[in-house]
Amino acid sequence: MSQYIRTRLSLTQERLANWLGIPRASLALAERDHQPLPYAAGVQLARLLLALHGQVFDPAGNRPAPPPLPIPLPEQKPLLKRIRYCEHHAARLRRKVEMMRTIVEAYETRLAVLPALWAWTGEVRNPALEKTWLALLEGEAMSALLDTYGAGPQKLLEARIAGLEREAEVLRELVEKLPAAPAG
Repeated sequence: MSQYIRTRLSLTQERLANWLGIPRASLALAERDHQPLPYAAGVQLARLLLALHGQVFDPAGNRPAPPPLPIPLPEQKPLLKRIRYCEHHAARLRRKVEMMRTIVEAYETRLAVLPALWAWTGEVRNPALEKTWLALLEGEAMSALLDTYGAGPQKLLEARIAGLEREAEVLRELVEKLPAAPAG
């Protein structure tokens, strides 16, 4: 019975045990039929069970429960806060995409000049060092364009921006449907 009540009321064993005035371990043992609940805990449990069925526990005869408490309506404040979060982060990501495009230009320029540098047939002071240096420049540019700044990473950020913008749009629609926040 206590598991049924815990499920219906979304209670942890700890919370229900606290209501019943017993240790959580005692409730766990009772739920596994290893020991009975103390009488006082049984009365508290009966109160909860009857309340679930719209009744007030009364030794003289159970009676109907008063009307339920009102379910709180969603408030605008958390939704507005989330809209501001979405707008702020979308703007931040848009700036990041612009920064990435600037960096991409530099790496694309690097790749554009590398063939001319590789094609040099003149004398160099240290051919092995130059070959290593040019290969490093090429590898850095390729890696940056593929993994960090190029079209793929930009598209991923654009998808995140679109998601944040859509979330803000949906939240604005929800806010419009909510009753106005009380003054004060």
